[in-house]
Amino acid sequence: MYAYFGLCLALSAFGGVVLPLPVPQPQHTLDMEVTRGSEFQDAAEGAFSLITKILGEIPAVHKSLIHTMTLSLNESDLSELQFLKESLGLPQPSPLQPISDDFTLDTSLGRIAEGLKLHKFLLKVITEQVHFKSKKLSGILYDLRDTVLHVHKMQHLIKASIGPEKVSESQLREDLAPKLENGYMSQVAAHLTIIQLREFAKDVSRSLQGMIITSVEQELQDS
Repeated sequence: MYAYFGLCLALSAFGGVVLPLPVPQPQHTLDMEVTRGSEFQDAAEGAFSLITKILGEIPAVHKSLIHTMTLSLNESDLSELQFLKESLGLPQPSPLQPISDDFTLDTSLGRIAEGLKLHKFLLKVITEQVHFKSKKLSGILYDLRDTVLHVHKMQHLIKASIGPEKVSESQLREDLAPKLENGYMSQVAAHLTIIQLREFAKDVSRSLQGMIITSVEQELQDS
């Protein structure tokens, strides 16, 4: 590199043409090249497949955990439970947005991984209570874990930094578990967590779809 600069200066001194310095590619350009690669696409499709599976599992998980008739998965108005949600202090995932200059691929993948881990921890801590004896839960926990592994691979491929969890499992257990000794409150916590996971998973699904190259796009790219 020093020799290259020296050559440029020498040419300039003798009135020659100065060679242009190499221009580094913008990070978003490098990211786009990586996302078109087979490794990134395989990881994105794997994560999307698992998210689709998780969304399909949610009704059965809710049915196996929630036995309070007033806590329906189809209930869209949660305003009556808002006070209880605030009392429980249930953490929420950071929101997702379409990829843009202000919301990069790095940020999107980071928030996806963070949000999935948050819901995995919430479900584990809540269902550790004696009120729950569901056998349906292990499958969705494994699927959440495996989805995060796919997302971590995508982060690794674009050389993104992997930050700490939004809330650790041990912190959740310390802060939330004491509030779940009442059977009804534990039902409310599980109900709200499942609904929150469903909405977040829908956002994740849309985000991953935007990262996957369709067969038509691949044909245009290769032509």
